[in-house]
Amino acid sequence: MSTMLSINPEEASPTLLAIDEDEKVAYVDGAPCELTQQEFSLLQELAQNCDRPVSRAELLREVWGYVSPGETRTVDVHIQRLRKKLGFSSIETVYRQGYKLRAQAV
Repeated sequence: MSTMLSINPEEASPTLLAIDEDEKVAYVDGAPCELTQQEFSLLQELAQNCDRPVSRAELLREVWGYVSPGETRTVDVHIQRLRKKLGFSSIETVYRQGYKLRAQAV
């Protein structure tokens, strides 16, 4: 199953993000993006909750399987790496709420 998203759809030339869930590969404008399993799972979780902030606790529970997250910066570090690898800044930090992927389904 694949998910197709338009990143920054309000811009003149939006970025196309395709997530192939079966092959565990993400494509940015048709080019494969090298992601670790955790980065892919994080991107997948954000894409499933497009335009809705997802809390750090929820991401830790859904992506890492943490029951009691405690104090950890792992989500922030992985978000930073994901932003760098994808090459676009549509993963927004939502103050006191978490992170959201600003995109729309194609």
